[in-house]
Formats: sequence, structure tokens, C-alpha cells
Amino acid sequence: MIVESDFIAQLSPHLFWDVDVTSIDIEKNAAFLIARIVERGTSKDVRGAWKFYGEKRMREVLTTAPSLSKKTIAFFAHQFRIPCSSFKAYQRGQNWAR
Repeated sequence: MIVESDFIAQLSPHLFWDVDVTSIDIEKNAAFLIARIVERGTSKDVRGAWKFYGEKRMREVLTTAPSLSKKTIAFFAHQFRIPCSSFKAYQRGQNWAR
């Protein structure tokens, strides 16, 4: 299993340009980390998060995230084999379009 400090160290530094990395708690801040990684990280970053958090945690966080891009929603809807409408961010985006 990946140790907490190793997980953060393996991620792209550009993900945390605005955050003090030493203050990040990977469990307490999991929703922030996962959303930031899938929206702004490289494919290597996303694979690392998937390996560290697992599919169940990734699905839980992403389907309840208040804001995600359409591209991210579409990708993970396909990955999880669920409709885009299962994502809170998708539902919110539909309401804003009206």
C-alpha cells in the first residue's frame, strides 16, 4: 500500500500551486484531492488516485462532487457504467443551462 507522503509526492506539483502540501490530510481532504486530480491532473495522477483510493471511494466522491466538467463526468460515467445524470454536478449543470 502507498504511504500518505508517497501518494502526495507522486502527484504532479502543478496540482498544488495554491495549497500548502504539508497541510493536506489525504483522508480528510479526499474529496478535494480526487476532484482536483481528475480535473487538472495527468493520466498518471488519475491512475495513482484510483489505485490509492479505489473505485468505490472515487465513485462516491465524484458522483457527489458539486462541480465537475462535462468531459470529466462523461469519462467517469463510462468508467463506472452509470448514466451522466447520476452525477450531482451534471444535474446542477442541467439546471444552470435553463
